[in-house]
Amino acid sequence: MIMKYQIFRNIKDNKDMRQFMITLLLILVSTTLSAQDAQKLNERYFQAKVKELAMRLRMTDEQKAKFIPVYRDYSEKMRAIVGEHKKPIKPLTDQERLALTKRKLERQQQAQSIRMKYVDEFSTILTAQQVSQFFEVESEIQRKLMRRRQQNSVDY
Repeated sequence: MIMKYQIFRNIKDNKDMRQFMITLLLILVSTTLSAQDAQKLNERYFQAKVKELAMRLRMTDEQKAKFIPVYRDYSEKMRAIVGEHKKPIKPLTDQERLALTKRKLERQQQAQSIRMKYVDEFSTILTAQQVSQFFEVESEIQRKLMRRRQQNSVDY
């Protein structure tokens, strides 16, 4: 117990250490807030997509209730595969460019596998017409969101 108080006294007496600890605390808090903000934003996007899909596919309330958890699972799997695309900061070598191209094609292949699996999952909830429309509408929504995100990132 005495050692614990000794550490705090040393921090209190040492101005550099105190500034370091305050800076570290601020970084931890801002990182946590950023992660929370990102989660809130992702949830808002998800809810907006569900609302748009339900409206455009003319889902019943019962279909929508069953659809949401399956769509959430689908969305999480797709987000894990696709991930964030960032443009390289430095010019790429030919080998790096080829490696990036291969990774992109692999992600697209994985995404296509997930879509194929979810045709069956969604067909237990939606009609065949709705499932067919789902992938078209969802793709349109994704493109809209990407454009909006790109516009927002340019504005800052």
